[in-house]
Parts: sequence; C-alpha cells; structure tokens
Amino acid sequence: MVNDEVTDLRNRLRRLEAVETARDHLHAYARVLDDPDPDTVTALFAADGVLSTPSREARGVAQIREFFQGAFAADPSIKRHFVANTQVTSVEATRVRTQSQFLFTGRGQDRSVIGWGDYTATIDTAGARPMFSELRIAIDVSTDLATGWPK
Repeated sequence: MVNDEVTDLRNRLRRLEAVETARDHLHAYARVLDDPDPDTVTALFAADGVLSTPSREARGVAQIREFFQGAFAADPSIKRHFVANTQVTSVEATRVRTQSQFLFTGRGQDRSVIGWGDYTATIDTAGARPMFSELRIAIDVSTDLATGWPK
C-alpha cells in the first residue's frame, strides 16, 4: 500500500469509529432516561449543547438540566425507552448526525403510558467521551392506555 491508501484507510476507520461511538451514545441516552436523574442525563450534553422539544428549547447545560428536572418531576412514571431504525451520517471526522425513532412505555401509580417519535442529534466524538451538540426530539404520540391514540 502507498501512503495515500494508508491515510485513506486511517481516515475511514476514524469515521467508522466516530459513527459507532455516536450510535452508542444515543443508546446510552435512552438507558439514562430509564433511571431518570437530571445530572446524569445532562452530563451527556456539551457545555453549549442544545435540546429542542415540542414544548421548548434549552441551551447550555444549566437550561438542559432544568428541563430534565422539570420533565422527570412532572411525570414520575417508571419508563423504558427503545431506540430503533437509527441512521448515522459522518458530518466531519469527529461529528456525527443520527436520526432515529424511539418508543417509550411507562407505568405510574394510576395509569400506563406509551409514546413514540423521532430523535435527530449531532454528537461530537472528539473528546474523552461523546457529547450531544444538539438533540431534537419530535413526539408523534404521548398518551395513556385508557385514552389510546385514535386518529
């Protein structure tokens, strides 16, 4: 192999490693939501990270922590989150865009909940650990089982 081929292979390997690191990070986010702690979930975001949901946008870790603290307090049901159909694209050598669908189920004191939607994220894999630069959450359905999800 010539130097150009080695360099090309090295760059491709780095991109593939970044893609898999980002995919793992997205799944780590889902696992963290199953044991809700505002500090743990906030640690997955870069200091200047952005979280966008249908209800608001949070910028920086202080606002992101505040968002999750409020969300966990508002719905204390025990949940399980599942990530599916993830598409991963290398944006730069260490920045990766993911698009995926999610499903959650939960049970509370007096009701069971279910919901689904989409995650779109940009994850920076350059540092000691990956970080969300941006996470956009689009919720298609969030309901309880008594209400259901009729059209």
